[in-house]
Amino acid sequence: PQIFMNPILYMWEPGQWHITEDGAKNLGMYLQKGGFIIFDDFEADQWINFEEQFKRAVPSAQWVRLEMSHPVYHSFFDMSGINLPHPTVNVEPGYYGVFEDNDPNKRLIALANHNSDVAEYWEWSGTGRLAVDTTNDAYKLGVNYMIYGLTH
Repeated sequence: PQIFMNPILYMWEPGQWHITEDGAKNLGMYLQKGGFIIFDDFEADQWINFEEQFKRAVPSAQWVRLEMSHPVYHSFFDMSGINLPHPTVNVEPGYYGVFEDNDPNKRLIALANHNSDVAEYWEWSGTGRLAVDTTNDAYKLGVNYMIYGLTH
């Protein structure tokens, strides 16, 4: 029930996620009432479990690849592309969303950074371990997600 106290939820490693029945019910209601959730840091076949768990909360959910023209990429920083290779795994990142009523003209309710680990760039930004330009893009993406989630 505490998720209702937060306008934005962030979940990492949802490839290993197992949601309870109560959790699924709460998450579904949270998203219907205007909540916004971001999933990050999961790769390859972990999508299968992630999608199965999410559909327990939103059974009709259809994930679609987000185009760079979507407002989430322009809500604060105007991004023309996403230069964020996975920092530790050789996979091709993909950015997906679920829209309210599966209608792309309605509110984006969930985001998934698949084959990506945006937060890894944030975590190590002060160490010099990861490139500055990609780390900057990670921050831009995160700020855009937050601004979008708070204004839609």
